[in-house]
Amino acid sequence: MALRRIYLSETWRISLTGLGAILVFSSCTMILSTNVPGKTETSLPKEWLGKYEVMSEARMPDRKDSTKAEKEFATIESNRITWESTDGIKVFSLGDSLRYSVIYGQSRYLSLLMPQGLYAVFKVEKKDGTLELYSLSSDDEEIRKSDLNEYFDNIEKMKENEQQYYKVTIVDKKLDAYFKSKVPSGEVTKLVPVR
Repeated sequence: MALRRIYLSETWRISLTGLGAILVFSSCTMILSTNVPGKTETSLPKEWLGKYEVMSEARMPDRKDSTKAEKEFATIESNRITWESTDGIKVFSLGDSLRYSVIYGQSRYLSLLMPQGLYAVFKVEKKDGTLELYSLSSDDEEIRKSDLNEYFDNIEKMKENEQQYYKVTIVDKKLDAYFKSKVPSGEVTKLVPVR
């Protein structure tokens, strides 16, 4: 399967497929976690099941308005998410590359296992039938470790090849405050039901 190249800046690029592309669509500084927040569930919520069109604004600073956004679709089943794009079909299965978890019976999260062995975490909210995904990552390219100290444990700035990101350990009781702060990306990726 071909990988999509998403350009984040002139000096930083990352290759991802499917659901992982949301991470870079909505952020400039990746924040990846060593753990999954809350209690891991064995199935996705029944109210999420169905087919969705993915609506996200690609952040490609060096390629503004140079390409038209490609349509992507996500089909959510009880134990997996199937992602359809022009690059092909990618399946993310619970217990393999995908985790679904809940904190205090309220906040819901999807965590995607990344090549680094860390998780890209998304807070998921359902509004009027649409699923809204909020990335743990940040719009701020100049984010510092001190900006993250209040919300996470074991924070490390990592560099692989030309990719820089933060490796953190999620503290469940601080995660809600993190998503209410100015640190995470303000952009939302919407999964809109296909009717």
